[in-house]
Amino acid sequence: MQKTALVVDNDFFFVEFLGELLEKRDYKVIKAYDGKEGISKIETENIDLMFADIVMPKIDGPELIKFVRMKYKENCFPIVAVSGIIIEHLGSLDKIGADYYIAKGPIEKMAVMFNEFMDSIESNATLPNVISNIIESGTIFPRRESVDLIDSLHFQKSIIQCIGIGVIILDSDIRIMEVNPIAARILNKSYHELLNRPIISIFSDDEKQKLINALKEVVHNKELDKTIFIAAIDSNKIKVIVSQLIVADNKVGWILALEDYYKWEEQV
Repeated sequence: MQKTALVVDNDFFFVEFLGELLEKRDYKVIKAYDGKEGISKIETENIDLMFADIVMPKIDGPELIKFVRMKYKENCFPIVAVSGIIIEHLGSLDKIGADYYIAKGPIEKMAVMFNEFMDSIESNATLPNVISNIIESGTIFPRRESVDLIDSLHFQKSIIQCIGIGVIILDSDIRIMEVNPIAARILNKSYHELLNRPIISIFSDDEKQKLINALKEVVHNKELDKTIFIAAIDSNKIKVIVSQLIVADNKVGWILALEDYYKWEEQV
């Protein structure tokens, strides 16, 4: 029976390169170009093997892998992280959560190395759910600029995770790209239940219009940097602050800040 491999990477040419190698090995290849699209493919396809880059827009590799681990638990398919910054992550690979790690390098060397890697894992009936070998396609050294980028991304993510209110980041199609633990607790949902879900699916029919109006209002009213409404979610009253997500002067989505209404009222 033909197996299906999912390749998730924002580098179009690398997706084509890896997809072609997998197709030659008789895999059906599903392609995605960021973690958000990867989740959509996972939910509509039966995946046997996943390759994912670590640094991607919208939903990055570690968040995608976390989603898969939580969704499938013991029945998770093998996950391979393929990235140009594997070496820079050496001290924190356990936090990424992949089964195998392949460092990107020259295409010719990668093709040989990749086929050897596939020969190795296909010869085993099962794969361990533990960190295994880091496969390199040449001599690679950590790059200072990559280390600085990773540190910066970790710092920004830590702020979102540790801030004292619920935070939800929406893409332009109103699907959830990121949600912190407080927001998940307020909504009484698990992480994998929320990631990549349309935000309106979280609200009841009575509250959806309030949310839609708020999203539209901050877009159309140029003088408005935020709008606030009170919503009832699972019989709880929630204060919702809606603002636009602007990156490099481009409006790319929305940010929702959530707070328990009664706690907020006490503070006021």
